Amino acid sequence: MQRHFVEARYRLPMRRMVWLGCLLMLGVGALMTLVWLLGPSMDELGLAATVGIMLLSLGCMGLARAKQWDWVVRCFVWGNWLLTLLLVWRAGGFYSPAVIAFPAWLMVTVWVQGLRPALLMLVASVAVLGVFWWSFPVLSLSPAMQTTAALLSLVHVPGMMALVLMISLQARISLGRRVQKGQAMLATLEASQNELRKFYRAVEQNPESIVITDTELKVVYVNEAFLARSGYVREQVLGQSTELVSTMGLDQSHRQRALKQLAAGSVWRGEMTNRASNGEALRESVLVAPIRTPQGEVVNYVELKRDLSERVLAERHIHDLVYLDSLTGLPNRHSLTLHLRELIHTQQGDCHGLLLLDVDRFSVFNDVHGMQHSDELVQLMGARLVEVLPDDTWIARIAAAEFAIVFASLHPHAEGVEEQLSQYAHTLKKALQKPFSLNSWVETELVSCCMGGVVLEPASRGGNDALRFASVALHEAKQKGPGSLVLFEPRMAQDVRRRVRIAKDLHNGIPQGELRMYLQTQADARGRCVGAEVLVRWQHPKWGLVSPAEFIPVAEESELIVRLGDWVLRQACLLLATPALAGRGLRLSVNVSAFQFGHEDFMSSLEQVLQETGANPHQLTLEITEGAVVRDLDQARTRIEALTRMGIESSLDDFGTGYSSMYSLQRLPIHELKIDQSFVSGSHRSEKDAALVEAMLLMARRLQLRVVAEGVELSEQALQLIQWNPDIVLQGMLLGKPLPEQQWLAQVLGVDQGGVQHAAEKT
Repeated sequence: MQRHFVEARYRLPMRRMVWLGCLLMLGVGALMTLVWLLGPSMDELGLAATVGIMLLSLGCMGLARAKQWDWVVRCFVWGNWLLTLLLVWRAGGFYSPAVIAFPAWLMVTVWVQGLRPALLMLVASVAVLGVFWWSFPVLSLSPAMQTTAALLSLVHVPGMMALVLMISLQARISLGRRVQKGQAMLATLEASQNELRKFYRAVEQNPESIVITDTELKVVYVNEAFLARSGYVREQVLGQSTELVSTMGLDQSHRQRALKQLAAGSVWRGEMTNRASNGEALRESVLVAPIRTPQGEVVNYVELKRDLSERVLAERHIHDLVYLDSLTGLPNRHSLTLHLRELIHTQQGDCHGLLLLDVDRFSVFNDVHGMQHSDELVQLMGARLVEVLPDDTWIARIAAAEFAIVFASLHPHAEGVEEQLSQYAHTLKKALQKPFSLNSWVETELVSCCMGGVVLEPASRGGNDALRFASVALHEAKQKGPGSLVLFEPRMAQDVRRRVRIAKDLHNGIPQGELRMYLQTQADARGRCVGAEVLVRWQHPKWGLVSPAEFIPVAEESELIVRLGDWVLRQACLLLATPALAGRGLRLSVNVSAFQFGHEDFMSSLEQVLQETGANPHQLTLEITEGAVVRDLDQARTRIEALTRMGIESSLDDFGTGYSSMYSLQRLPIHELKIDQSFVSGSHRSEKDAALVEAMLLMARRLQLRVVAEGVELSEQALQLIQWNPDIVLQGMLLGKPLPEQQWLAQVLGVDQGGVQHAAEKT
């Protein structure tokens, strides 16, 4: 393969040599032809040979034009050798001066064709010369000298030709070795250049900035990444100190330490904020390393610079996600907790104030207008707070439409802080009277907020407690109504803890049998018992008997009210199924909460209880408040009609207290009105209350509805009610207080407690 490579390298010079030889032989042929034509005598055969040299040269040049180089070489060498043979023969044969042409063509053959053609030409030339030697003897010498001269010539001429061949071959071989060595050096040099180009491209196209300096820290090279990132032109930085164009972010003390480290031959690493040509800050990680000669001498330094802008942006984004609200750009709940903790622990002396603010009916606004408008309102709300509050006020968004406002160092005493919180609350209410103009729609929106505040004393435990106390105050404000302000009091936290404990203990107490059923008698005008209202009490293992006014509102805040209502219904149906009530036709009235009445499983659960207990549905009355009706009037009407088909009567409880009582009477197929005790208690002494109760009774009679008056405590009240409506059913302390189930059965109905209990268990 190496030989072919070398021959390929020879090919171009040999072609050039043959081309020049053709031009030379063309000129030689032309001169020889001119000699023949101008000479005293002319030989036609000799003239033909010289003309043949010219034609042969022209033919070879034509073949060269056609890129037929193999034929060019053959024709040029062997054609001219044949023509030389003709000229030697015409010039006198072996002893002609033209014989010198044979060694010349032998040398040409060695160079342009190689060893084998040269040996062939040597053999052919010797043979031809032998023929010429035999044919043309030496005539001018004596016979003895002719023989000697002929032999000497025969030995000398081939010997000279062999010498020419040997020297030419040796020169060709030596030249070939030199060429091969040169080509090897060129190949090595080219490979080295390729490696250098590769490393240059790697450095030049590296995405990180690379700066090379001399030992005096003058820039001698920068790559494209450095120029693109810094905005410099290469001519601006070459020859400049790195202190001016590359590492200007190092202050003098750090630079001196870096120079000392580099002088010791070590690598230096660090981060700094450099500057682009336009002054823009570039946060970079820089590594400076020495470049040494094989002898260990430092001749250059290289700076490798990594752009940290993306990392800085990522860190900033992470910081924003952790500490800022993405919608408003204000601090979030986590930031608020940290700020409160720092404020309480680091600042001594004056007390601070925390105010929580929540937009009233925001969930309704969100349902009506959608999330996009709600987000826009929250953003405008945050901007409004920033606008109206002092600059040193700390504002955070901690929930959907809930904001926290921290006032630092308001007053030395808690009373003064409360007064200032009230003033700030008044300022905020006044600021919120200005409507918000949303960009996404033309209308404006008026906003009111409930606010809860707490005083932060330097000795308090921490930000979590402060935020919790403020949340308790905000909850109290929401209970009072829109636009309310409540400042935290210690009893609020106790109330909240008790409510949480009630919810937890009630959740465990229902399945553990801690509930007790109580009954309060309902009687007609003659004092006969016609039924009772089922009430529930809770026998807490530690607190004793807990009033329903305390645990039922807690249960109504969760699904506990459904479990509680299911327990009461089942106990009432179990009692209805006993002979004590089933045989006497007494009715039991059971309160059903709004949440329980609207629950999807209410009807199926009621049917299952009736089926399992065997209670007569015609003896069961469900008392439904107007709150359950107003939520979904169509659903309420559908369910009351279904209850009627089952034989269960419906009673509109607390009649007269709701704003839609008359509308409910018009739309709902109810069977009973239960007049609220607030009207009954004043009917005997207040003409207005008496007129209202009388009107209710008259309306009920015209609508053919049964009426139950609760809260009857005095005989005067009972006599007046009976006078207005002889069919009225009375309930209250006048007829008896609520009693436990067994006691009520024994006292009111005269039923043996053991027998009733046995019958209930059997049922």
